[in-house]
Amino acid sequence: MNSAYLKVQRAEKHLFDLVSFFEKSKPFGYFLEINYKTGGRATFAKRNAEVANEAALIIGDVLHNLRASLDHAYWDCTEKYAKSAGERRQIQFPIVSTHAALRDSVLPGLPARVSHDFALALEGLRPYRENGNILICAIHDLDVLDKHKLLVPTGNFTRIDSEMIRKLVPDFPQGLSDCGFGDNHRDVGWRVNPMSRHQRRRLRIPPSSIVEQELEVPVDIVLHHIDSTRPALEVLQELVRTTKHAISVLYSGAEISVD
Repeated sequence: MNSAYLKVQRAEKHLFDLVSFFEKSKPFGYFLEINYKTGGRATFAKRNAEVANEAALIIGDVLHNLRASLDHAYWDCTEKYAKSAGERRQIQFPIVSTHAALRDSVLPGLPARVSHDFALALEGLRPYRENGNILICAIHDLDVLDKHKLLVPTGNFTRIDSEMIRKLVPDFPQGLSDCGFGDNHRDVGWRVNPMSRHQRRRLRIPPSSIVEQELEVPVDIVLHHIDSTRPALEVLQELVRTTKHAISVLYSGAEISVD
């Protein structure tokens, strides 16, 4: 198979691994803390750093392979039109700041030498940041960022509301309105009647008297670098589709047939 599509397949494999990983492990959870001695209670978000970092490594692998696949396709289309070994070494799928930069600095070079249709095909992909294809640009920018820091996903707790928590924790405060739950040490704190020492011993409460209990509420995993309103898996799947489309457009413009 063509190397560009092999790179996409590798990205898809990493994405499948990420889906499987999230089915077994949670990078974020929402918890109830109970202090049986004082009666204090609180709800809060918690990040599992080990799980979140492992997810970041897999996400980086997805993005790296998508970026590489664009470079492989662009190389296939332009390599034989390079005028020197130095120019050939610099071949990579272009990401620029504006349409004007693409039109004036990129298209008249290698793309125009391939063909007018190829230059139009590349232009149609809009690989520029200002009013361009934000997903193609994100693939490049996040791949660069991943070289310097982990692309750690974040938790989106905005789907949680007080009525949802009250179904799980009946003594959770009533009457909260226009409230939000987030990635905080404690979101809401309240008190109930404490337990006596005898009651705590009978129920085998730990010596600290503090117990944490994870609540079954929806916590989305998002990539705030791209779109903090959509689940990370959904965004990554769209990046895969965007890459496949871009490769197809490049090959079509260069009149390259790929099995």
